[in-house]
Amino acid sequence: MTSPRRYQHAATAGAVLLAAAAITATAHGLYLPACGFAFGVLILTEAALREAGHVRRRQLEAEWARRRALGETPPPLTPCCVLGHASNDQAHSENCTGEHSLMRFLDRIEQQRDSA
Repeated sequence: MTSPRRYQHAATAGAVLLAAAAITATAHGLYLPACGFAFGVLILTEAALREAGHVRRRQLEAEWARRRALGETPPPLTPCCVLGHASNDQAHSENCTGEHSLMRFLDRIEQQRDSA
């Protein structure tokens, strides 16, 4: 699986190249292609920002899991998980940091460990 950071860098590089193309097209009086390039810049900038958010969330989840492994009881992240945020708290993923699904997840891990 490709990391969000790779997508972030690719989208950023594409946005920079399209911005340069838009500036060049505008300098040569080609306004219609320049508008198309500018639209592409907007799309790729949004994609880069979205992937940066995914990277930040992964880092927060990793830090939360590290603290949990050290025996601390860190508060749940806000939102507790991406699936919970997308489903208006109706469903939660296995990586959920909230107590309601964390206990079920830990119980499942213990059952898998005991059966192995």
